[in-house]
Amino acid sequence: MRREDLAAVIEAVKGPTDRFVRESRVRTCLLVNGAGQVLAQHGFTKSYEVVNVASLAAAAHAAAGALAKLTEAGGWTHLHNQGKDRQLFLAPFRTPVETLVLVAIFDDESSLGVVQFFYERLVAEVRALPQLQAARPIETQAGFERDLEAGGGPRGPAPPRRGRGGGGGYKKKAQ
Repeated sequence: MRREDLAAVIEAVKGPTDRFVRESRVRTCLLVNGAGQVLAQHGFTKSYEVVNVASLAAAAHAAAGALAKLTEAGGWTHLHNQGKDRQLFLAPFRTPVETLVLVAIFDDESSLGVVQFFYERLVAEVRALPQLQAARPIETQAGFERDLEAGGGPRGPAPPRRGRGGGGGYKKKAQ
């Protein structure tokens, strides 16, 4: 997703995500893209939790996709984990522009069936958003690199990379 499109997409998904949270009665919710950019959130009290969960959701999506491809199982539909007090629902869905991943954490005020039911409604609403109907092309190499570096979402641009000889690694001791 282009940096220029991010604000419009975040604003567009707010309504459907807020409805999902209210109707499904989840406690915590996060909607991210495959790169881990946060598009919507609810219920997090600390910003580092958002960043950690977004990164883990993107990694889980990538890992599940790779495993599905390896085993020729096709795509994955969702992951559910039931803990002692809370449950986790993690599910990807395609839009015309890219794949998004929903993370929902809920307790005994809701159930897996309720979360899945309202997830399907959320998916239909988000897929229909005009902001997610067509990706704008990236015209230049510089634009691609700028957008790639901006892909850190709430963390901001990626830190500068060190090239060879730019520090780090082992150095020969002068004799």
